[in-house]
Amino acid sequence: MFGGGITARLAERGAPVRAMTSNPSKAADLERPGVDPVVADMDRPETLGPALADVDTVFLVSPMDERVQAREGNVLAAAQNARARRIVKLYGAVEHHGDPLGRLHDASVEAIRRSGLEWALLSPTSVLETTLFSMIPWIEAAGAIVACAGEGKVAHVAADDVARAGAAILADGSENGRNYVITGPELSSYSEVCETMSRVTGRSIPYVDVSEAELEKLLVEEAGMTPEQAEIGVICHFRAWRNGDAEALTDTYRQVTGRAPTTVEEWLTAHRDVFAQARDRAPAQPPA
Repeated sequence: MFGGGITARLAERGAPVRAMTSNPSKAADLERPGVDPVVADMDRPETLGPALADVDTVFLVSPMDERVQAREGNVLAAAQNARARRIVKLYGAVEHHGDPLGRLHDASVEAIRRSGLEWALLSPTSVLETTLFSMIPWIEAAGAIVACAGEGKVAHVAADDVARAGAAILADGSENGRNYVITGPELSSYSEVCETMSRVTGRSIPYVDVSEAELEKLLVEEAGMTPEQAEIGVICHFRAWRNGDAEALTDTYRQVTGRAPTTVEEWLTAHRDVFAQARDRAPAQPPA
């Protein structure tokens, strides 16, 4: 999501881009004027050297799992060997306080700090496409959004806003060591998002809050996740929301792009039919 979006935005700006994928069948999808697709694998360090040859600035983003530190360490070493000048890592605005995901990312950031390269962090808060499109199966099954976030508030940000900001930081940013925290324009809880979603779609889509244990059980039994995947991929984020560790609110997006960030209502209006149709497929009576 982030890599493809930033690639497109950099190409629009006329910046030369080398776009890396580990899947040869997807390389053709990356082709466009100004974009050089390459195939390499973060899990296979020997493939990374040619991909990074003659690259000035590296955007570092990796899958959100237990191999974050190892994969990003492989790319960092290849960037140093290729004599890249700068690295911009996708980080995040949610405070994880040393949970498993936080430890992996923090170790990667520390390695970047010690690398001798110029560096910056691109730190979006919770992304609307992730936090709401991922709820479509719940809406279809239960007529509701189901999570364990309590009434925690987040300044939800649109993925395209993150891509636009990331492209500006990669192409124009010069502040070494800066953490660019990118957020939406307002803080809202899942309950408040559901109120907006219900108004925009004309269908009642409530928020159902469950315990962490209940959500883990659902993710393991219904989504086929392991408990570790459920923790790193889902639950630790909702825990941060509930504990007030996701309440970052900045004007950084406007500063780096000159644009107003997308509101939750604007984003939901643009995707109204997706959520309305999901609710239409749900049982007549949502859970209490």
